[in-house]
Amino acid sequence: MKNKTSKKKELSELVSILSNNITIYLIDISNLNSNQISILRKNFYEHSIKMRMVKNTLLKKAINKINDQKWNSFFSILNGNTTVLFSNLNVTNITSKIIKNFHVQEKTDKPYLKGAYAQESFYFDGGNKDLNILLHLKSKEDLIIEIFNILQFSMKEIILSFLNSTKFKIGEILETLSKKEG
Repeated sequence: MKNKTSKKKELSELVSILSNNITIYLIDISNLNSNQISILRKNFYEHSIKMRMVKNTLLKKAINKINDQKWNSFFSILNGNTTVLFSNLNVTNITSKIIKNFHVQEKTDKPYLKGAYAQESFYFDGGNKDLNILLHLKSKEDLIIEIFNILQFSMKEIILSFLNSTKFKIGEILETLSKKEG
């Protein structure tokens, strides 16, 4: 049994994980063997995604300690085996891709997505349906770049169209003026 000091330290670490990371996945890895877990851990680590198995009661205490109502959304899924994936980088697509690829390679539906916090929103699956949503989720930065590219393309087309029609008019005016002079 763990002593109080180590439990307090673990609680403090979980509070820090929830407070200081922008991508958090809660998954169920039960029934995976140690080799499969090792493969997952290595794949996540390569992309700065940390993996940590947690006790649900300790995670609930950490959520309560944060004192931010948004995290209460996780309470309903804190049962059974829970492993936390976390990163302070926007790795939503990568995390989902690693899980989806693992499903295919290992011919299993584990890890099972319980829920996620990504792009400042919560996703609750109760399965792996939301993995596809998370896989294609665009960051705010990606959306802004996409909007600018669309606007930039539209502005170029408008300006080119205007210049082409203006050139024609200027050409007509110059031609008319040269005929009057001659």
